[in-house]
This record gives sequence, structure tokens and C-alpha cells, in this order.
Amino acid sequence: MQRGLNRHIGQIRFNRIRIPEALLQIIVKVAIVFLCIYIAVRCIGLITGDETKKAVATTVSDTTNVIAREIVENSSVMTQYMLYVENHGSITEAAKKELLQAVVTDYIAHSEYTYDTTDPGYDQVINLIYENMNAIKDEETTTVAEQQEEETSKEKSVETAAKIIVPMPEVKGTVYTAKNLGSFQNVLDKFYTVTATTEMYSTDMPIKKALNKKFRIKGSNKKPQILIYHTHSQEEFCNSTGDVSTTIIGVGDRLEKVLTEQFGYNVIHDDSTYDMVNGKLDRNEAYDQARVGVQKILDKYPTISLVLDIHRDGVNENTHLVTEINGKKTAQIMFFNGMSRFKSTGDIDYLYNPYLFENLALSLQMKISAEAYYPGFTRRNYVNAYKYNLDMCSQCMLIEVGAQTNTYQEAKNAAEPLAVLIDKVMGGSED
Repeated sequence: MQRGLNRHIGQIRFNRIRIPEALLQIIVKVAIVFLCIYIAVRCIGLITGDETKKAVATTVSDTTNVIAREIVENSSVMTQYMLYVENHGSITEAAKKELLQAVVTDYIAHSEYTYDTTDPGYDQVINLIYENMNAIKDEETTTVAEQQEEETSKEKSVETAAKIIVPMPEVKGTVYTAKNLGSFQNVLDKFYTVTATTEMYSTDMPIKKALNKKFRIKGSNKKPQILIYHTHSQEEFCNSTGDVSTTIIGVGDRLEKVLTEQFGYNVIHDDSTYDMVNGKLDRNEAYDQARVGVQKILDKYPTISLVLDIHRDGVNENTHLVTEINGKKTAQIMFFNGMSRFKSTGDIDYLYNPYLFENLALSLQMKISAEAYYPGFTRRNYVNAYKYNLDMCSQCMLIEVGAQTNTYQEAKNAAEPLAVLIDKVMGGSED
């Protein structure tokens, strides 16, 4: 190192700079690739015409840029190098480039390779490495700035929200982990209802992988993040008055309010009527109609990263799905999954869902969180054969809030702990 670095550049003495050996090796590997390509181009130039030389030069230029960029991006020591020169503001651009050339030249001089570093093409090699290093640096700076802006925006949105609608819960139930959940079959037996028409395999939802899967509501609240809609918008409760606020739409309104005002998310509540055809209730076509409407919203607002289809279940008239949370009578909820699979005939090809694992993992995490913070609030996760539009994005949930035997007040109350669970599982909040 001393022979190549013991010299002055401006007022900088490079014998005081300690460059990691790993950095030298990476830079030299890049340089050697460039030198080999450069030499090949020169040889080709001697035996071919101008057009061929031009084509080869273009190809080589593209290739060298790709190689340099890939190595720089994946090199932690390169990052250290860039940080070093950036932290020494007195170093000029020319000095930085000359330092880079000194490092490469010194290594080549002490290696088994022999190259003529006085060749004019060698300057092009150094320039290419230097340009790629700066390009990555600029990208990283931009990325950091964007992340900081997003974090600041989220902090401000939470501060602005400041309205506490739902008290944050403490752990009151069982905290489940991969260790105490047991096998896949144990999880099914404890937390799931799988209908007789479908089949769920351990490979569909490896427990440890499902628990470790990260789910996040992305972006800042400057743009829409969450979509709430209702495939069956006409679902009512035992004391509904005919006003939409007393139907499942009212539950969606309440969920939107808590997610927006308490947690600061940007929420779109789509109250479109998807289960009416020519003025008549028609739930056979509802999923097809909802799919068209939801896709239009997702196309218009690509920043949406969570899609919630909020339903109300239908149960025996003697069944009352209710618990008490925060002193309020609260309807129990149920997370609903579709497997796109019949037990008798296997996978339903025309209902293929690329996000099946994500669907299952997200609803499992929601169930596990509910067991810890709101024991008794959630019913067993329900699994049936069809798809239910859960392939609209990687983070989709179909949630049944209460049933026709609940009051609409009980159902609206359920929206409050549901919002808390969504934020706990997907908002990155700390306990």
C-alpha cells in the first residue's frame, strides 16, 4: 500500500488513509473486468470495420456499467469508502478520483496481474468505476431522504390524530409463538373451521413462516393506504332502521373513522352497492361486480396496500355473537379465508390466487394478536373452497363482523378493537 499511496494530492497525504483490503480486492476485480473488455475492444478494432467497432463499443459500454453498478451496490466496503471521502469535505472531486486510481494502480502493481496502467483506456476504466460509485451514492441519498420524509409524515399524522377513540389494550390473554402454537394440525384444531367441501394443507401455511411474515400498511397518509368496501352492502342487523348507517356500511364508517382519526391512516371507504341488480338483491353476482369496482379504485390509487371486505355473518336465530370490550357490548368477528380448492377435486384453476399464503398468514397473525389483547373477541378463522376476491392484492382480508342477530351498535363497537388489531399487526406499532 505505501508505494502507491505515499504521495500528495493537493494538501491530502494518502499514506494516512487506511483502505480495507476487501475494498481493494473488489475495486481491482472491477478494474480487471474493465481492462479485459477494453483490451478486447482494441483488438477487435484492429481487424474489423468502423460499424462493427461502433457496435462492440456500445455493447461493452453497457456491459461495463452494469458490472460496475452491480458490484458497487452489493459491496458494504464500497459504502464505507464513499462515507470516508464524503466525511472529508476538503477532498476535491479530482482528489477523490485520483485516490481511487491510486488504490487500483497500487493493487495491480503488487498483484499477479500485469497491465499497462499508462494506457489511455485505463482512465476510462477509472472514470466508469467513479461514475457508478457516485450514481449509487446519489440513489442512496434520495432513498434515505424519501424514508425520512415518510417517517416524518407518519409521525405528524399520528400527532395530528391525537384523538383517542379506543384505549390501547394491554395483554390480557395468551401470547402465542411458534413454540407454544404447536404443529399445523394443533393450530387448525384450536383456531380454524375448515368446511367439509375444502382442504387445507400444512404447505399452504407453514406456521413459523406465517408468523414471521411481515405485513405493513405502506407509505404516508398523503395518499390512500387502506380500502374498505362491502361485497354485500345490504347486510343489516336485528335493529337496523333502513338508514345505511345502521347496516354493514355503518360498521365500515366506524372502522374508517378510527383508522383515520386515531391512527392517522388515509382510508377510502367504498360504500358502492355491489349486491343489487336491477333494483333487486342478487348476491350471486356480487363478487363479480365488486371485483370490477375494487379494481377501478386500486388502479386509480396504486398506493393502497390493504384491502378490507367487511361483511356481516348469517347464523342461527338463537345465536348471539357478543362479548364485552372496554365496557361495551361488542359483536364478535371472524376472519374468512378462501382456498380456491375443493376437497374432492383439488385446486380450482380458474380461481387461482397467487396470494393464498399471504391471506392465510395475515388472518392467522390477526387471530393471534386478538387472542393476546382481546380474548373472546374473535371466532375461529373460517376456511371455505372459493376465492372471494382475496387475490386483489397481497394484503387482503374478508372479515365477518357479528351476524343478523347482533344490534348495529354491537357491530359498530366491534370496529374499534378491529382497528387496533390492524394497527398492531400492520402498523409497526410497539407494545
